[in-house]
Amino acid sequence: MKYFFLSIALVGFLFSQDFKEIDSNLENRNFEDVIIPLNKLNTEYPKNLDVLVRLSAAHHLLSEKTYDKKMDSYHLNKAIDYINEAIKIDSTNGQVHKWYALAYGKKLENLPIRSQIEGAKIIEFHSMEAIKKLPNDPYCYNVMGQWHYRLADLGKMSRGLAKIIFEEPPQGSFDIALDYFEKSIKLEPEYIGTYYWLGKTYQKLGRFNDTLAIFEKGIQLSPPYKREEAFYQEMVKILKKNDRKKS
Repeated sequence: MKYFFLSIALVGFLFSQDFKEIDSNLENRNFEDVIIPLNKLNTEYPKNLDVLVRLSAAHHLLSEKTYDKKMDSYHLNKAIDYINEAIKIDSTNGQVHKWYALAYGKKLENLPIRSQIEGAKIIEFHSMEAIKKLPNDPYCYNVMGQWHYRLADLGKMSRGLAKIIFEEPPQGSFDIALDYFEKSIKLEPEYIGTYYWLGKTYQKLGRFNDTLAIFEKGIQLSPPYKREEAFYQEMVKILKKNDRKKS
């Protein structure tokens, strides 16, 4: 299975031989093995877009992989630093927008709700730019699905806060989230995370039988990182609860 987080096909081929091994390690989730060669390339050829995006991706994925909170924070901050460098070089590149949305979006998850609302339009901009440039990248649709889901799921107090912050606050929709998740899963049917979010969206739309059906499919897949392990556990919990109701 080609895990779609790692579709880093950029335009430059200056270091094609170096990138061949690096990209193989990224695709096989050997993220630790790419940091040293990428740092070396970054020292020898500073401000190279291909190197910077790969460094950001590798650190982001290491932050997803680790169970150590300090290392999680360290790698996420490195991912943000490198993608900030990359966007100064080329603010039109789809991969730059994609990894910017990923890194910044993860950073927002641990911030107060006001900061999350303030950052929502930034995530929307970069995610939509990524979709325009990478229309066949399933994770770009996944990110926008989550964006709509999270905003649609805001409580009354948070919605009121959004109206204070923005003259026109960002609006989320479960129906639009559903469209994005369905597009994502069509492009990449092997990623467990999309099954989780699609099932949660069905639940919000009152389609509980569809939730159960998609969760049944989702738990057949392997969770690659700690985030997806939590998704897997929640899907199993909901399915078991439904089974107990039947008996």
